[in-house]
Amino acid sequence: MIKQILIITSILFVGSLSAEAVKPTLDCTNTVRPIFPAKKIRMVHIDTNQKVGDTVQVGQIAGTLTDYPKIVSQSYETQYRKAEQLYTEKEFNEAISILEPAIKNEKKNPFLWNLYARSLYAANRKTESFSAYQTLLSITDVDESFNEDGSPDLVVLDAWFLEAYWKISTLYLDKESFEKSIFYNRKMLDVVTLANTYYNPDRMAYNISALSYLAEAYYFLKNKEANQYYVCETLKLDRENKYVFQFLLL
Repeated sequence: MIKQILIITSILFVGSLSAEAVKPTLDCTNTVRPIFPAKKIRMVHIDTNQKVGDTVQVGQIAGTLTDYPKIVSQSYETQYRKAEQLYTEKEFNEAISILEPAIKNEKKNPFLWNLYARSLYAANRKTESFSAYQTLLSITDVDESFNEDGSPDLVVLDAWFLEAYWKISTLYLDKESFEKSIFYNRKMLDVVTLANTYYNPDRMAYNISALSYLAEAYYFLKNKEANQYYVCETLKLDRENKYVFQFLLL
């Protein structure tokens, strides 16, 4: 198995978008990436030479993703693998039915909860998916802590479950819980990105959606500086993107 490299990311867009290219006019030359508001970040399931307290620069390799366990459940391995297959075949409700007895009996198994949550999400059962993702993250990020004002103190980032951060961020956005949406989106996108030979941040629609959703969330929070930064980042990857302009603060 080829290990995936974990890198810290930040995308810079130098230049401006003229009125001839897009409307309204937006100058992206001096936009600034908002600081991720965490005093400490603990990366889990990563092999790294970095020591606690080390600073990792933008673009520097932070470590490699550790291998997933060969067996994820002692009692429900067969059911889990069948549900994986059904998910691949887009038989989401069938996958959900197979997993329901498993999560009732292995209540702290993050792999079962992850597949269950993403199957619910794919089946457009968003309310149930939201609850399942909350349960998953209560297991994986149990040591995460927050200050009295609600700002993050210790942020736990589990490299095995990055997709869960992305999915729950979209669900928080739907609920108009913009601070939470930003927090989980940025845990996935801004802090670390799984990189391998197939990863190209200039071509992935996944990144475009994440960036445009950040612009949307900051729009409703009336944070002009952050909003314009993520509008510009979206347009760097997709100059014809019309969705993001609905949420541009000028």
